[in-house]
Amino acid sequence: MSIAALMAARQKLSTDADLTAYLLDRYSKPAKHIVGYRRPNNANDFPVLCYTPAMSTRADQIGGRNKERISIVVGVHEPAITDDVFDGITQLAAIEDLIFKCMETGELGQGAVYLGEPRIIGDLAARHPFHELEISVLVAAT
Repeated sequence: MSIAALMAARQKLSTDADLTAYLLDRYSKPAKHIVGYRRPNNANDFPVLCYTPAMSTRADQIGGRNKERISIVVGVHEPAITDDVFDGITQLAAIEDLIFKCMETGELGQGAVYLGEPRIIGDLAARHPFHELEISVLVAAT
């Protein structure tokens, strides 16, 4: 595992204009971007994006880069329910779309490339009003 993939994903998403504008508009503050995972426990900890290693192999290289799976965990604080739908679920779906719009351009920077094969896991709104979504993707990094 190389921290390069995590750092590249964090840099790419933390500087994405569309994602930043959306979060500022909705939450009136920028997201925290953390390498590593820490389960937030109060409303002031949100919004947050955590970047964690999921799986890596040194045997599977692409253009001299190691193929790795990283996870991006997105957390929001959304206490409202609109038309019997948790607002947290709605907001995470919108943020997920913005993340893929940003990453699917291919180059993440710092020698890392987005390869795809996304897997998305929701938290079933089990901790309402705190909601999380894990996006796991393949990248190639040095």
